[in-house]
Amino acid sequence: MEVWPHDGKLYEVNSYYSLPDDAWQYELAGLTGAPGAGPYVAIVIPDATPDDGPFTPRPAQHALVHLGGGQLPWPILRKLIEMVESSGDLVEEQRDAFPGGKPFPLSLNVWNHDDKQFEVNSFHLSETDSWCYELYEVKPEAEDNDYIDLQIPDASPEGGPFVPSPAHQVTLTMHGDWFIPWPIFRRFIDGVRASGDLVEIGREVLPTQELGD
Repeated sequence: MEVWPHDGKLYEVNSYYSLPDDAWQYELAGLTGAPGAGPYVAIVIPDATPDDGPFTPRPAQHALVHLGGGQLPWPILRKLIEMVESSGDLVEEQRDAFPGGKPFPLSLNVWNHDDKQFEVNSFHLSETDSWCYELYEVKPEAEDNDYIDLQIPDASPEGGPFVPSPAHQVTLTMHGDWFIPWPIFRRFIDGVRASGDLVEIGREVLPTQELGD
């Protein structure tokens, strides 16, 4: 168990084997604010041999991301992704590269994974003076308003073209409580990075502290 502080807030990170799911889980939950207010996100990697021997991860295409609501700052999300990717548990991962750094289309970009379909949109959000990247699952009869959006504040909102603020001001907001395939989530993050709007000036080194310190 670790606790990651950022901008006056605390985030608890756990890594453990989940018996009900027969999977290894990397879980992040916000400790600051009202209980249940979030954020909550977990990366779930199924066990290929749940009844025989130690944990053996199934290929990364079977991993899931559980998005349980709340808002997550980019530096915390980036650190979680890096933790999981450095663990060695995402095996046989086939990253969908963006040739030449070319980002995905700005709107109505449809991605398919197994029997599911997802759509990505990108637009200026005037309410928050931000550029917004949005991802949701396309369902014939969607009853839940489940989606994520990554908002990049405009550093020059009063006039002229959009100027992205530094990445430490970027936030991921998780609406609803749902699961999406890891390859779709990772492609979304890669696409935003390829857009050039995610400006990381240097690399913020986030401290880690033990619970109770």
